[in-house]
Amino acid sequence: MNKTFAERWYRLFLRAFPPGHRAEYGPEIIGTLLNDAPRRVPSARETAGLLTAGYAARARAATGEPMPWWADGAHLGLLMLALANLAYRIADHASLGWLAVSALLVVAFLRGWTLLALPLALAVALSTGRAMLWGLDAAGGTQLLGPAYHDWISLAPYGLLAAGAVVIAIRRPRILRARSWWWTAIPVAALVLTHAPGVREYGETWQLARAGIEGLVLLAGVWATAVARSPRWALAAAVYVLPGVASALVNPPSNVQDTGYWTVLAALVLAIAATAWKPQPVPERRRPH
Repeated sequence: MNKTFAERWYRLFLRAFPPGHRAEYGPEIIGTLLNDAPRRVPSARETAGLLTAGYAARARAATGEPMPWWADGAHLGLLMLALANLAYRIADHASLGWLAVSALLVVAFLRGWTLLALPLALAVALSTGRAMLWGLDAAGGTQLLGPAYHDWISLAPYGLLAAGAVVIAIRRPRILRARSWWWTAIPVAALVLTHAPGVREYGETWQLARAGIEGLVLLAGVWATAVARSPRWALAAAVYVLPGVASALVNPPSNVQDTGYWTVLAALVLAIAATAWKPQPVPERRRPH
């Protein structure tokens, strides 16, 4: 290892910062890191510092975007619902056609393409709810149309997905910002878990992975809210979590683990909301002597 490797290493993690911040301060940050860390191996502490500072800078930059906070928060929440839908369809071994529809919906939300996301979200919601809307005779065609749910409360996430897509398409905020492609790591993880040897669909390993990913994402929302003091992450978390909480209230879980799971997710949503509306401390004014 040499200094060139250390520079490449730090530049890789410098990508945690927004592009504008990298362009303005990137050379200065890299120069400081290389001058202060002459060791041949990059510092783990300084690498972690780049990641945390970069994430905080992105959270602050999000509040400076021209779009309303509610549109940004709803957009993020709908993206999370679309990602969950795709992950479940992968685990269900859905047909390639339906996987393509679910994946295209994720891409549409990732890129902020509201007019493309609208018909796809409606298609997912109507297909999933076809048994409740048109009777059991419409529940067939699972391989082509994906699963059909047989109770209204299970359709809550899909109804919210469609309703949110309609609202965003009608209101048409100036532009919805594109999201990071790192979000696609979630369906990739679902694909790996689904086809990993010895892992059962929706088994213990799947449930632990899902809970871990959701917990990390919601904790990141708490941190972003604490940094930027914006309610957008509280709205996004509520859009994703509350339909599941409602389902758990209507159909109580049969075991303690599931009850604890939904309790923790609900508590994290409340933590994000409380952080968003927590007043910032007012600096004390020094009295003249």
